[in-house]
Amino acid sequence: MADKATSSIQVIARASRLLEAMAACDEPVSLKTLADATGLHPSTAFRILASLLEHGFVERGMVGHYRLGARLLQLGNRVYSRLELHHETGPGERLRDRERASKTVDLHGRDGDL
Repeated sequence: MADKATSSIQVIARASRLLEAMAACDEPVSLKTLADATGLHPSTAFRILASLLEHGFVERGMVGHYRLGARLLQLGNRVYSRLELHHETGPGERLRDRERASKTVDLHGRDGDL
């Protein structure tokens, strides 16, 4: 039973490394590039990517390159909607006033999921 828990944690760590490697790239990435960047064997990376693809965390283009999927944005928006940004500043304090530089700050909020 302990081996199963360990392998479960290991696969999550590997999936996380693959997602981080994709996030570090501006363009879709090949399986070979992802395997090299994460130190995973290409067949291991492929199996994990297939599962991430099935759940929408990853998308695969026509040439077979991978990029982050829309499901991550949906989950991120759920987290974002729970953040209470108005509590980040004190009463009457404006977010732009917290910046040392004189920059324009636009704060937008979203209502609901994608």
